[in-house]
Amino acid sequence: MGDHKKWGSWTRSEQNLPAHVPALDGIRGVAVMLVFISHLHMILSPELTFREVTPWKFINRTFEAGFLGVDIFFVLSGFLITSLLLKERSSNQSGMVSRFYKRRALRLLPALYALLIVDFFVSRWENFPRDIQWRTTWHALLYLNNWNIVWNFGATQDDLGHLWSLGIEEQFYIVWPIVMITIAALKIPPKIAISLTAIFAVFVTWHRLDLWNNGVSWLFLYVRTDARVDSLLIGATFAYVYRHYRVPPKILNLLATSSFIGFIYIKYRFGSLPLHPFLFQGGFTVIAVLAGTIILAAAEGAWFANRVLISRPLTVIGKVSYGLYLWHLPVFFVLGRHVTSGPKPLRILIGIVIASAVTSLSWYFVEKPFLNIKNRKYGNVPAVH
Repeated sequence: MGDHKKWGSWTRSEQNLPAHVPALDGIRGVAVMLVFISHLHMILSPELTFREVTPWKFINRTFEAGFLGVDIFFVLSGFLITSLLLKERSSNQSGMVSRFYKRRALRLLPALYALLIVDFFVSRWENFPRDIQWRTTWHALLYLNNWNIVWNFGATQDDLGHLWSLGIEEQFYIVWPIVMITIAALKIPPKIAISLTAIFAVFVTWHRLDLWNNGVSWLFLYVRTDARVDSLLIGATFAYVYRHYRVPPKILNLLATSSFIGFIYIKYRFGSLPLHPFLFQGGFTVIAVLAGTIILAAAEGAWFANRVLISRPLTVIGKVSYGLYLWHLPVFFVLGRHVTSGPKPLRILIGIVIASAVTSLSWYFVEKPFLNIKNRKYGNVPAVH
């Protein structure tokens, strides 16, 4: 009875939660910068790794661990999507799933289509093999680029290779709202929903370990939906906690700070290519739990680092993170193929400036107009990307 009262004292009304949390924009900014920085060496040459660019192991580990940024995106996406769907469910709005997919389309498709159109003409100019280009483009349009890497390894277009992560997220978005509707229809209590979601994540972890033990390539495991969706499920688990329970701020601050230290350790201990076996043997799940703890603490305003996360540079980068993620790698690859001389720092600086400029054009002339349409038709809700 005493335990029940203690647990019950942590419950809260969903109506008390803010519609927008700037600190999560900051986390999105950190995530995209981790990915952005890890790809800078492509500006010098698509064939190089950081170990061939700098002689310092510490710097190499710092720049090579971009996969942590992708993992943060996965957890944050699962957290935000689940939070949004739980909010709509609590307000008893009809057509929840239909509105969800329409909002996703207005947010994601315009910028993706713009990228694919530009990439088509650049590829024609570069005389890129048409069969590979068409195959990669069609898989990208269908959000199957991660499976294209598995099915057609060695015959994919590197400029669009980073779209594999968007494929995993969109495949999750197709299934997860239906799962949540089923949970709601069955009137499953929050505690049970949290447990079930966590169990699903553990099952994916076990499945990935089984594939690893059976000799599946690390690269294929890295991009397969069935081997990576645990991060999104863990984000969803933390969203259920966030929407229904309030963890004491002091506890959250301690947990988030400890998680951040764990993050740094993993980054420098295991953050090199090819990815360390630890990551496939449970490491990705550990990273997701650490990221989810930080996200929960940031959403609650309980982490001491929130003052950094809500700083204008990070929130601005977070706001344009989707466009920056889409455009940076194609820009880097093109520069790496065509700008092959000159001081390395200058070439990297040029790449950063061009990628930033293209991202700004994407934001103001493609993404923002469609975001305004989305907000007018379906309300201003937190962006997932």
